[in-house]
Amino acid sequence: MAAGLRSAAASVVAATAIALMGCGGGHSSTTTTTTLADRQVAPQRSELDPPASVPDRATGPARAEARRVINAWLRALRHGNVQRAAHYFALPSKFQNATPVLTVNTERERIAVNLSLPCGAKAREMGGAGAYTIVTFELTKRPGGDCGTGVGGTARGAIRVESRHITEWYRLPDKPGGQKQAGPELDGPAA
Repeated sequence: MAAGLRSAAASVVAATAIALMGCGGGHSSTTTTTTLADRQVAPQRSELDPPASVPDRATGPARAEARRVINAWLRALRHGNVQRAAHYFALPSKFQNATPVLTVNTERERIAVNLSLPCGAKAREMGGAGAYTIVTFELTKRPGGDCGTGVGGTARGAIRVESRHITEWYRLPDKPGGQKQAGPELDGPAA
């Protein structure tokens, strides 16, 4: 079973690498285009950006159920219990962390996406934005992970919780409205 999980984790890592290579080895959250008619600069979304419908800042308080589920998931991950952490993800669910949006359909896939997170984390801040909880994570070491220089740093995410499970997880830019910074954060050590 361990070999199968490593294979699934390798698939998630490979998808990330392929996605990044397809964008010239890195990505920018926006590119610009100028139209001849009005010469206005319009941002273009990358497939590595969260969907446009996902908010990037809180507009109110987080729901109590979402806070409980997210904190329990983070606690399991931080303690290196990846299988327990994985069971906080619904089947199916959506996951995006320097990848196109992935659909997590199987037990192996939900374990793999949790294995792909090299850091543990604590929620530093949580706020609500419609159906999502916007979380600022403080990154920590975790058994079985290699957070490297990410320890003590922060990362942000938009998480949707329904029926005590994470149904959507998106990595957000490090600052609302900004581009995601390169580095170890939740997507692993910089190459």
